[in-house]
Amino acid sequence: MKKPLILLALCGLALGSARAQTVRSVLADFGTNDGTNGNITPSPDVNGNYWNNILNNTGVTDTFRLVDKVNQPTGIKLKVGANFLTNGIVTGGLLAPSAALLGEYAIATATQDYFFVQGTGSTSLGTLRLSGLDPSKRYVFHLFGSRSSTAETRVSQYRLTGANQSTVTLTTTGANVGAINYAGNNNTLAHSDTLSADASGAITLELSKTVGMYAYLNLMRMDIVPGRAVPAPNYTFQNPGFELGNLNFWTTVARGAGATATVATAQKHGGTYAARLAGGSLGLEQQISYRAQAGVSTYRLNGFFYHAAADALRGAQSAHIQLLYYDQNQALLGRFKSDSVTVNSTSGTWIRLSAVGAVPTGTAFVKAAAVWRNAAGTAAGSVYFDDLALEPYVAINPFKLTFIGSSVPFGVGATNNRGYTTLYSELLTQRSTAGLGGPWATANVSVPGNNTIDVTNRFDNDVLPQNGKYVMIGLALGNEGILTGGQPIFDQFRTNLVQLIRHARANGLVPIVNNGYTRNDYTATQYTFTRQMNALIHGWNVPSVNLLGAVDDGNGRWATGYWFDALHPNDLGHAEMARTIVPSLLDALNANKALPTRRASNGVTFVRPTTGTTANVIRFVPEAVVHPFTTAIRFKTTGAGRLVEIRDSAGIAAGNIRVDANGVVTYQSAKGQTITGSVPVNNNRWHKLVLTHYYARGATMLYVDSVREGTVQERLRPTRLDIGGAAAPGRVQFRDWLFYRSGMNQDEVWALAADSLLKSSLEIYAPLDGRRVATTDSLANLAQSLNTLARVATPLAARESATAAQISLYPNPTAGLITIAGPAALEGRPAVVYDVLGKAVLTARLRGGQLNLAALAPGVYSLVLDTREGLVHKRIVRAQE
Repeated sequence: MKKPLILLALCGLALGSARAQTVRSVLADFGTNDGTNGNITPSPDVNGNYWNNILNNTGVTDTFRLVDKVNQPTGIKLKVGANFLTNGIVTGGLLAPSAALLGEYAIATATQDYFFVQGTGSTSLGTLRLSGLDPSKRYVFHLFGSRSSTAETRVSQYRLTGANQSTVTLTTTGANVGAINYAGNNNTLAHSDTLSADASGAITLELSKTVGMYAYLNLMRMDIVPGRAVPAPNYTFQNPGFELGNLNFWTTVARGAGATATVATAQKHGGTYAARLAGGSLGLEQQISYRAQAGVSTYRLNGFFYHAAADALRGAQSAHIQLLYYDQNQALLGRFKSDSVTVNSTSGTWIRLSAVGAVPTGTAFVKAAAVWRNAAGTAAGSVYFDDLALEPYVAINPFKLTFIGSSVPFGVGATNNRGYTTLYSELLTQRSTAGLGGPWATANVSVPGNNTIDVTNRFDNDVLPQNGKYVMIGLALGNEGILTGGQPIFDQFRTNLVQLIRHARANGLVPIVNNGYTRNDYTATQYTFTRQMNALIHGWNVPSVNLLGAVDDGNGRWATGYWFDALHPNDLGHAEMARTIVPSLLDALNANKALPTRRASNGVTFVRPTTGTTANVIRFVPEAVVHPFTTAIRFKTTGAGRLVEIRDSAGIAAGNIRVDANGVVTYQSAKGQTITGSVPVNNNRWHKLVLTHYYARGATMLYVDSVREGTVQERLRPTRLDIGGAAAPGRVQFRDWLFYRSGMNQDEVWALAADSLLKSSLEIYAPLDGRRVATTDSLANLAQSLNTLARVATPLAARESATAAQISLYPNPTAGLITIAGPAALEGRPAVVYDVLGKAVLTARLRGGQLNLAALAPGVYSLVLDTREGLVHKRIVRAQE
């Protein structure tokens, strides 16, 4: 089991003068002896103590035979296992230890170098085995680790296992973690509980990391305490991951016939074993002593349940965990229950359940229980339970995002690793300061080289303790092995990514998935796989980001000038990728804005106003700086005129997309570039317009009905997009306006032309439903952003169509009721009244040919009737009563 155990309290063994003469102590210095990064500790030291110098030597059978600190043989052997690395003097070792802070351990040669572990999975654990121990004696360990660095906070875990087990942690690294603002540990040791050797006379020490990328061991003191071993109180749950292969330390309380709790390897959350709960109702319980911890008043009990589809829950079967507090007389003081795994819970994934409870006054014992409920006593149906842990409670932060992934989200290639995740975090801070977004915090637990397997294995250890509500997963096919693995690797990546999404949700997190991106060693085959995976992610029911649309050169490689090496972007590349994340995405998720779905829309109609009147314009202003982008819209017209205006560079220049006199679409950019299309569009049929721009590549492409009409070389920074207005065709209809913060390749454009709703990096999806059937607001934005469209102005009068000329209003002016008459079928048709500022002030359906304006203030208004022949505009006056 690699899940960290959280102690209620860490307590050192006090060795008073009365005991000092009966206790033997062994001192060990871990590190190297190359003169550059470390040196062995000479004996005796300045305190007269003798040291054992433990080098990273795994090839000798006995490895090291230990002496005590007065240089007497102990008969104890120490064997160094695999995975340890060494470093020291030039990489943050404690070079000048203070005797005032560390006492007898302030020996420079012992603190200046260290053993350390890194990586994930099996390579992240280093093991030392002490053999030749006396079963009649007890052993206490005092452990010191330190490495100075401000890069991140790092916490090492030391797990000691003999006949019993003790797990302690130590913060070794990070800004101001030591005394006198030292960026490493210079004053603290971790102290184990009292241990006894196992039946073979051995105790193993396992070093692993719980926070940060590395774990350290610089020195160790082992006290050998004579006399009969007396079990010490347990302040942490024992065998919580069932890695002893049994139910030792657990009590099974059967509450129904046929109740069974067994240890199995069929499913496991961490390590090798988990407990299977089946049959009648039961409780699997364990109790420990409570010792108060300064500053902690509430604890959270975590446990993981697996609901296997092969033996799924049925009926009212359920499972949960309970946290219980008792006083010295075993009287119950408080009981706290988690949510439950039920028949409706996601199967095939481990689900973390948590019970949170404040510690009542007088607490002496803490009990944890995994409760299996099967009141019907059915034989079928079971759950697996694993990795119980108690920790000080830190509330879930609804405004925290955790990044997890590989080297690109880690920031490799950017100066000081200030990559796209950092840049997006900085944007969130800027928005919060400006009052545009929430008080977002972020954490980055990405590890270079990771793939979906690595992230799956460390997700619970690295993401869940961050206590953030949101997690952004940034992985790519390259690390998965797509260069040589082909379709099986593609399938593995897809399957594992889906499982990660399910697992995040099962544990109460909101996942966001980043699409795959480029590499300079990709061929056409790997580029195709990347596009195929991105097409899947576009359609998944999960928020997503189209990173490929920022840096793709069109062949699956980094755009020229935007890469650091073959596998990573440089500062410019990271900046482009950051701009593909919708700025208000997290705020939209926090507001519970749902993922968009395709809505059928009849669109909105613009009729070119007569001379001297105000044009009706729908305007979109992006939330932040835009580089790569795609805008798409459907339109229908028979005339010539402007469809879309695109303001560039803070509105200094404007480009436009229009239907020209020849009935084809032309693009005239703000940079003076021109594309002239070939597809006829002035035939009063719906056509799909797509303009996509890759800033890094310096290219803009125009598509009509998926036909690529042309490409121009330019770099744009759009600041405003308008549709409609005085330059629009005499009559034009628009629907389904989309704006993405990324460029799009041919596959994606074809999908848009087929009315597929691609969701990655989508800032605006406006069906433009003028009849308000699909949406209650004709300008509603369904994308997961908080950006909006605006109606800039509404005409007070417009050139009347033949239908409008046949419709009459009376009395006009009116003090209240107005009658609307004409040959058109108007009964039940929508009517909207706008004031002189273009604001809709009344919406109704015509009943009995009348409309009541009594609620409106006196003034001039524009009435828009939605008839079967199109929109009709009429001027009305609300008179004084």
